[in-house]
This record gives sequence, structure tokens and C-alpha cells, in this order.
Amino acid sequence: MTGAAERLREIAAELYGLRPEEFTPARTAAEKGARSEGDRELAAAIKALRRPAVAAWAVNRLVRERGELVGQVVALGESLREAQALLQGEALRDLTRQRRQLVTAVTAEARAAAAEQSVALSESATRQVEETLQAAMADPKAAEAVLSGLLAQPLSSTGVESLTDLVAVPLPERPPGRPQLSLVRDDGRARREAEERVAAAQGSLRMATEAVESLGRKRAKAQARLLQLEAELEELRRRVAEVEEATDAAAERLSELDDEVEEAEAGLRDARSEAEEAEAARDTLE
Repeated sequence: MTGAAERLREIAAELYGLRPEEFTPARTAAEKGARSEGDRELAAAIKALRRPAVAAWAVNRLVRERGELVGQVVALGESLREAQALLQGEALRDLTRQRRQLVTAVTAEARAAAAEQSVALSESATRQVEETLQAAMADPKAAEAVLSGLLAQPLSSTGVESLTDLVAVPLPERPPGRPQLSLVRDDGRARREAEERVAAAQGSLRMATEAVESLGRKRAKAQARLLQLEAELEELRRRVAEVEEATDAAAERLSELDDEVEEAEAGLRDARSEAEEAEAARDTLE
């Protein structure tokens, strides 16, 4: 049974790493492959895998492409949970502010990773990505689900009661984590550990801030280029209007000249006729 579960997780890992439109055909192919091997139970389990929501896919992609950033999100969340028992006032407010900044930065990276696959996240999907990252910071179970890269649905920032409907396949059992910090430690070690974690989280924040600033610079350049092109377009529109006006004037002048040419040709015909008549009259006198 364990082997079958592991095989299903391997297949799910492949499927949930694909682009959204590639998921269903690949799932069908994997199901047929399992069925042809005579493993009906695996085939049924593969068929039951749900196509991930766009926001869930974006987070799964982020885990695969920018795993270190997701690790920073989880690490800062763990630091906040452990330091909350010891830190108060301004320190906690600073960490909370860092959390918001980090989530914003990593969400921007998620949009960039999706864009690399030609997938544009809507505003709704972007908010769901943010909520999923916030859930990963607040809840160890949610963090484990996010790090698996097998999300079928985005997570709620208000909390996670069950991962059954959110993760493609059941996650393997993990040994229990270390005990929660006590409010009282007789040697001050708890505070030192908390301060070390805060320092590590601040380092993660700096990296995420650099990522945001880099994206901001790229956006500023793109915006400047857009303004330049818009100015050029406006100039071209002005020139087009001038050329259209000149074209209309030229067409009108050409029409006038056509009329004048036609009138001149008529005069030429009359003059030629008169000349021929005069020559004929002269010839009769000789």
C-alpha cells in the first residue's frame, strides 16, 4: 500500500508541475498507463486527481521555480510563532510588517513565475496566492501542504482545518515537531533563540525586499518605455492626420486639374478643327 501511495505521489508531482491546459490530457494518459499495467486502483486514484485552481497552480509553480522564497515565508512564519511568546510591542509590530512585505514580494514572484509560462493571474487569483502564503506562515500544516507543491485549491488565510480537499494526495506522515516554547526559560536561551530566528527572518526579508525592488526597477523601465511609445504614437497620429489632410488637398487639386485638362483638351480639339477648316478654305483659292 505504501508503494502504491508513493507511486501516486510521484505521478501527482509530475501532473501538478504542468501548465493548467496540459493537466487533463496528461492525467488521462497516466490513467490509461496504469490501467494497461493492470493496476485499476492506481488508475482510479489518478482519475480522481483534480485539476488545480489557477492560484494553487501558481503556488505549486512557485515552489518548483522559487523554492527558496517559499522556504523564507515558512521560516518567517515559524519565527513569528515562536517569538510571539517572548516579544511584545514594537518588536512584534516590526515582524508583522516584515510578514506583509515578504508576502507581497513572494506574491509578485508567483505572478512572474506564472507569466514565464504565459499564464496571467487575475486579481482574484493573486489575492488567493497571498492568502495561501499567509496560511503557510500561520499554520504548520498549511506550510507542509504548500511546500509539497501538490495544492489542488488555494488555502484560506483564516486557517486550515483539513487538507483533504486542498492537497492532491495525502501527505506522508511526518514525525512530530519540536515542542512549543515555554513562556519561562531559566537560562534566557529562549530569548536568544527567538532573537536568532528574528535575525534569520530579517535576512529573508532583505532578500525578498531586494526582489521587490528589482521588480520595481523593471516595472519603472517598462512604464518609461510605455510612456515613450505612447508619445511616439501620439506624434505618429498627428503626422497621420497631417498627411491625411494633405492627401485630401492633393486629391482635390488633382480633381481640379483633371477638369482643367479636360477643358484644355476640348479647346485643343476646337482649335485643331478651326485650323483644318482654314487650311481647306485656303487651298480652294489656289
